[in-house]
Amino acid sequence: MEQPPNLSKSSSTAAYWTYALAFLGAHIAFMPLFVMMLPRRVEALAPDNAANWLSWLLVVGGIVAGLANVGSGAIGDRWLGRYGNRRGLIAIGAALLFVAYIGFAFTHSFASLLFAVIFFQIALNCCFSPLGALLADHFPDEVKGRLGGLMTAALPASTLLVVPIAWLFPKDGAMAFLATGILVAACILPLLILWPLGAVIGGGNDQLAAKANISDISAAGSSAQISTDFSLAWLSRLLVQTGAAFVISYIYLYITLMQQTQADWQSAGASEILATLTAPAAILAISVTLFSGYISDRWRSRRWPLFVFACLFGFGMAMLAGANELPWFLIGYGLVQTALAAYLAVDTALIAQLVSGHNRRGLLLGVMNLSNTLPSVIAPIIALLAFSESEVAAILASVFAGLALCSFLAGALVLLIRNVD
Repeated sequence: MEQPPNLSKSSSTAAYWTYALAFLGAHIAFMPLFVMMLPRRVEALAPDNAANWLSWLLVVGGIVAGLANVGSGAIGDRWLGRYGNRRGLIAIGAALLFVAYIGFAFTHSFASLLFAVIFFQIALNCCFSPLGALLADHFPDEVKGRLGGLMTAALPASTLLVVPIAWLFPKDGAMAFLATGILVAACILPLLILWPLGAVIGGGNDQLAAKANISDISAAGSSAQISTDFSLAWLSRLLVQTGAAFVISYIYLYITLMQQTQADWQSAGASEILATLTAPAAILAISVTLFSGYISDRWRSRRWPLFVFACLFGFGMAMLAGANELPWFLIGYGLVQTALAAYLAVDTALIAQLVSGHNRRGLLLGVMNLSNTLPSVIAPIIALLAFSESEVAAILASVFAGLALCSFLAGALVLLIRNVD
């Protein structure tokens, strides 16, 4: 692996791996929570109306997340200008995340759960937004794909935590939340303590950053074209992430509902089925993600890999929609998880390339992150409008099918980008 020019040989390995570990911690903070622990807590509080309760929590949480991420991006840029790095803001976010998990552990009403979700989203984005900006701050374009692969491998890797949580804590309880909070803090602390990232590319203060503007991002492209490219990338990610939001938020309830009508789904509980399909899908996704990031650097190509992965994600969504038999469902889920992680790995590198050199890259990345957080609002709103208690499973299948088509469109959109190959 080439040495990034702004990192010394003695610190480059630590920079890569402490950054990847911190990103894993940020993903662990929300993936097991939204895939299993939050739906399970909601189901324990309101077993007869879990889908609607969960949807309202996700709507409010998604709105808060979008606002918090954009705000954290803007604050992060100012923090960088004043202190020369984003370390302090990340530390504040990590501390708030730990407090949020303590809150989740002891919520036993819908009102307290709603407050915990709001606090959690503020804490998560206070940590997540400046972490994401470090890729543009400290690492050059020629290694962004590999770093994007490491960062995005955190997505499937964090879902692996669902497996031990499901087996160690098969029922809803405080210990699952407390153990997760401790693990999140343990993953982020090495980066904060060692901070081996070196100087900020282009300078870490407002005076130096002000010399850069959007036209510096690509020598070949105009400001207007880069803005168009940013918009195309934003919309493409929004479409893919809306499908992912449905899978993450409703897969547990979908399995529960399928168990009521399909005999071969009744051999184990919903938590056990989720654990069974999560582990192999996550391991495969991690491997494919790391490889896709490396290949996008080696081939110096981002757009065509993104097109392929978006289409594969669409095929996986279509399989979830049409698979009444458990084995086909497992294959579809594995394809969704693998293609999503690979898409996000390459897309992360593409976006970081587009905003590198911009003096408000943290804010731009906050705007881009709306394509991650808006789906967490869109998905439950669609669910609230579409669901009836007697037909939730059938409606979810139809929504999966529609989102499969959206994923194919997302792939086509990235091919229209011009300033990144």
